Amino acid sequence: MFKFEKEQTVLDFNGTKIGGQPGEYPRVLGASIFYNKHETVIDDVKGIIDKDRAEALWNRCLELSDITGVPHFCQIISETGEAFENYFQWFDSVDSKTCFLMDSSAPAALVHACEYVTEVGLADRAIYNSINGSIVPENIEALKNSDVNAAIVLAFNPGDPTVVGREKVLNDGGVAGQAKSMLAIAEECGITRPILDTAATPLGLGSGGAFREILACKAIHGLPTGGAYHNMTVSWPWLKRWRKTTLFEQYEGKDLLLEQMSHHHFGGFDGIRQAAWSSPDIGCNIMAATLGADLIMYGPIENCEAASTAIAFSDIVLAEAAKEFGLEPQVDTHPLLHLV
Repeated sequence: MFKFEKEQTVLDFNGTKIGGQPGEYPRVLGASIFYNKHETVIDDVKGIIDKDRAEALWNRCLELSDITGVPHFCQIISETGEAFENYFQWFDSVDSKTCFLMDSSAPAALVHACEYVTEVGLADRAIYNSINGSIVPENIEALKNSDVNAAIVLAFNPGDPTVVGREKVLNDGGVAGQAKSMLAIAEECGITRPILDTAATPLGLGSGGAFREILACKAIHGLPTGGAYHNMTVSWPWLKRWRKTTLFEQYEGKDLLLEQMSHHHFGGFDGIRQAAWSSPDIGCNIMAATLGADLIMYGPIENCEAASTAIAFSDIVLAEAAKEFGLEPQVDTHPLLHLV
C-alpha cells in the first residue's frame, strides 16, 4: 500500500499498542456497549444491567481478539454519572486490563466520569470521548484536574467537511465556538495519549473527507487515527428504507428467486436483508483500515464477529504490502502470524 514519510507515533494502552505505519500493528477495534435501547441495560439512569449478558458479549470480543490477534477497546456509553460508575465497576470486575472509552453526549456525565475514574484508580485505562468543538469549560477543567491522559480528539468541522476544514479544527481553532484548536485543548488538559478521530460524516455531507482525513492525520501529525465509520451507514436514509421495506417489495411474487437466493443466505429473506445492510456497514471499516486508520469503532458490540474477521483480513493485507517497504509486524500477535 504505502508508507508515511512522517514518523508514526505508537501509543501503549495497558499493553495494547496502537499507531505506527500501516501493517506494523493490528488495528484496534472499539465495541460499543450500553448504548441507547441496548438489551443489556435494565435502567440507563442508574446503570442497572444484565451482567451475565454483558459479560457474555465482552468475553466473546476477548475470544475473537485472542483468535485473530485484533485487539479490542470497550466503548462504554452512558448519559448519567451514576450509570457510568456502575458500568465501570462492572467492567473492572470482568476485565482488569483492557482500556475503555468513556462516551457520552451529556457533558455532566463525562465530568463525573473523569472524577470517578481518578478517585478509584481507573484513570490509566480510561479514554475520554471526545475533545471536540462543543466541549464546555467544565469538561476542560474536569479533564485538567483528573488523572485521565488519553482522549479521542475529533476533527469535526460543521461548516467545512473537507480535509482543510477538518485540519483547521485540529490545528488552528476558531471553529464551532472554540478559540483554540482541538489539539491545543488536548495539550492543555494533559492529554499525552491522543487518538485523532476523523469525524465520520453522512453520505452527501462530506463522507469522503472523513476518509481522506485519515491520510492527512497520519501524514501531518503522525498520531494514531481512526473513527466510527459505521455512522455513515446507520445515517444513510436510502439504506434504511432498502432494508425495512424496499427490498421486501423487490422479492414479492418472486418465489423462485427467493428460493435460490436462500440457498446462499442463511435465514432466507432475513439473511438476504442482513447481508444488504451489513455489507456497507463493515465495508466502510475495511476502507478506513486500508487507508491507515488505527482505531475502528465499529458500533454495537454484537457486530464483533464481522468486525474481527474483516479487520483481520485487512491487517494481513496491510502487513504483506508493508514488507515491500522493509516493514514487519511489531507484535507476535499480529494476524499475519496467526491466520495465514
